[in-house]
Amino acid sequence: MNKKGYTTESGGRQNGFANEPEINPISEGESIKSLLLFIGILLPVLIGGYYYLKTLDIF
Repeated sequence: MNKKGYTTESGGRQNGFANEPEINPISEGESIKSLLLFIGILLPVLIGGYYYLKTLDIF
């Protein structure tokens, strides 16, 4: 964090640092990696849930 002298919400200062860290937007590559990871986790859960429900003879 840098010492730009951000103030807190109430107008006070906390050692010259902001209460919240700076917002660094994620890059396109990180966005794609996150999406692939999310799909990679979601697919096995959905497939496992489908087969689990199939064993319960609901369908």
